Parts: sequence; C-alpha cells; structure tokens
Amino acid sequence: MLIGVMGAMGEEVEWMVRHLKKTGEREMGRRIYHQGNLGGADVVLAYSRVGKVSSASTATTLIDVFGVDLILFTGLAGGVRNDLEVGDVVIASELVQYDMDGSALPMFKKFEIPLLGIQRFPVRPEDVALALRHSQNYLDVCLWKDVDAALLQEFHLTKPKAVSGLIGSGDQFIASSEKVAELTRELPGLTCLEMEGAAVAQVCYEHGIPVIVMRVISDKADHSAHIDFTKFLEKIASPLSGGIAITLLESLAGSKRPTS
Repeated sequence: MLIGVMGAMGEEVEWMVRHLKKTGEREMGRRIYHQGNLGGADVVLAYSRVGKVSSASTATTLIDVFGVDLILFTGLAGGVRNDLEVGDVVIASELVQYDMDGSALPMFKKFEIPLLGIQRFPVRPEDVALALRHSQNYLDVCLWKDVDAALLQEFHLTKPKAVSGLIGSGDQFIASSEKVAELTRELPGLTCLEMEGAAVAQVCYEHGIPVIVMRVISDKADHSAHIDFTKFLEKIASPLSGGIAITLLESLAGSKRPTS
C-alpha cells in the first residue's frame, strides 16, 4: 500500500522528512514530493501549502500521478468545541466546507457541494477508530518522551486528549467569536476550523480514495487563547503530529490495499 502524507505547514512536513528513509523526490506544480519509507510504510510526502485550492491540487497529484491508496493529512486548527484545549488532537469523522454557499439558487442547500449533492464528507469509521487509538496512545505515552517537559508546562499541556468529530474547512482565517457562534449553530457537532481538510476529503471522495485528517488544536478559533504560535508549531505541534503520523503509518503498513 502506498500512502500519501500531506501537511499544511512546512515545519510539520520538514519534521517528517527528517525521519523519512528517502528513495527519491519529484518536483511538480511548485511542490516537492518526497518518496520513501516512514514508519515502515511506503509514502509520498508533500507540503500542500495553505488553503483549499492548494491542498486539493496536492491531493490530486498524489492520487493521479503517484497512485496513492490512502491520504493522511495533518495540520493545525482552531478549536470551537468548549472542551478542546491547546495540544488536543481532532480526528475528522466528517468534513464540511463551511464557506460553500450556493443556497441563493433553488437547487442547492447551504454547505452542499454543487453537483455532488453532499454537505459532509464522511471518513471510514474504521480509519477514525484507528487514528483515535494511536493518537491517544501517543499523547499518553510518547509525547512526554519527544517534547521537553518545560515546554509542555509552558503551553499548559497536562493531559491532552484525542477526540473525533466534524471538522470545518474554509478559505478564511476565523478570528471572530460571532462567526464561531454562527458556525456552531449552523453546523451541529463542529469541533474545529481549518483551511484544507474538507477540500482534500472532496478530492478523495471523487476518486474513491480513503482519507484520514488529523488536526492539532493550536488556539481557539475566536483567538481568546493567546500563545506563541511559531514556538508551538516548531517545538510541540510538529513532533506531536509527526509522531502520531508515524505510529499510524506503522499500523497501516501491515494493511491490505483499502477499498472505498
């Protein structure tokens, strides 16, 4: 099985590249696709860049050019569920493009992708369960070995948790409590907001390829929690998301070719 691994932040991808047993690379569409073995799995690893178009383009290349069987996407997100704190991990059970609205036309509903007739892109339950299990195990056991205790204390990471739920994606950087409240009313079960995952999920849905989307909470989407974002990304989020990705890949390496 060949797995496409994508990251929305360059620092996260660079961390994984350092742990990759590299066999080659190809440059296409102003992106470098790193080929090799990570966690015992054959992978193609790419930095997607930020936004739905960038991530959709990267996912399409992974599927059409490299022929990957599954895509694993990692990145950061702003939490909107009240119990989510900095350092928690969200595994998507569904994904929605919260900025898609064709409802001015009578044939479309808000959040529905025109001509697909779908609002929420589902993730296979077995993949959600697998990602949840490995994420929580990493947070309980391995994070404390990979990240200095003083750093974890600085960011108040005492008992981070992994949860699953609806992830919202849009080409907007949400920094408004009013907007967060609006989206949580309109999208019951919404856990966090980011800028890529649902676009990747749409590409995978259209190609019949399974997807796993994992997000590390870096702040509240209304920015009520203030942290040193760059330091958190480099020192905590990158080894955290990369470490979880590797444990997931170790498990997936023994899997048969997935079917949609």
